[in-house]
Amino acid sequence: MSRIDLENQALDWLVELHSGRVEAGRRREFIQWRAQSPEHESAARSAEALWGALPATRVARRHRLLRPRRLAVVAAAACVAALAVAAALPTPVAGIYADYATRTGERRLVELADGSRVWLNSASALSVDFSASRRSLRLYGGEALFEVAKDAQRPFVVHAGDGEVTAVGTRFDVDSRGPGVQVAVTEGVVRVEAGGKPAVRLAAGERLAYQAAPGPVQPLDLDSASAWQRGKLIFNQRPLGEVLAELERYLPGRILLTDEALRRHKVSGVFDLDDPDALLQTLQRLQPVRVTRLPWLVVVRPVSS
Repeated sequence: MSRIDLENQALDWLVELHSGRVEAGRRREFIQWRAQSPEHESAARSAEALWGALPATRVARRHRLLRPRRLAVVAAAACVAALAVAAALPTPVAGIYADYATRTGERRLVELADGSRVWLNSASALSVDFSASRRSLRLYGGEALFEVAKDAQRPFVVHAGDGEVTAVGTRFDVDSRGPGVQVAVTEGVVRVEAGGKPAVRLAAGERLAYQAAPGPVQPLDLDSASAWQRGKLIFNQRPLGEVLAELERYLPGRILLTDEALRRHKVSGVFDLDDPDALLQTLQRLQPVRVTRLPWLVVVRPVSS
């Protein structure tokens, strides 16, 4: 049996033992299980360290005298599940107004009436409002790649956050996940306006971010810019913390990194979005980390822990 299988068994034991419904005999069986070999004992210790690293279980232990023991499991599961369900669904506004939306891990191609095409990334929402003089779209959340059909008489305008991106015929990406909005152009030219500031012209191979106003224009890595649309994620010397935040968009639940020093560790690699399990296997193969999957939670920790 592999180390990962043993650790998963040990975690199953801990969930049962902290459920508040376990019989004394099961505790003796767990002691016997961990005594089977040094590998079993090591897996049990790793699982106990992981259990102690979960914020909800630490809170539960501080209140042990006041609440039932099963609070540890209930609190941890409820906390993670609530966050996961919230992350998996579009925002309430998007649910009301969006014409198109995707859930966590879903990507979708939308063919618009004018011949334009839109690729919606995971957990994204978009509304479309076309008229005889204007093509107006609103990205409520998430990310979308736009391939715009030429129509000089009807500007193609994407509203996201506190700004807008205007194009006539081009290919560009708008990402509104963070506190600001990221715009990246892979073909043609767009105009970016935000905060009442002068518009900024953005050409192919360029990107910028805006919030209250457009930020500086920066070069764009064309190979990785729209890789998600092809079912890939490409990272080149990106901090592990940023990589995990990106991977979390495509997995149900949350990702917990137990070691802050690892957050700055540089990551390079190609990840396949169509195989969520392979995402984690690739991460574990390329980096000095150990990955453990629980319902609605992925725990990433150093290999030495």
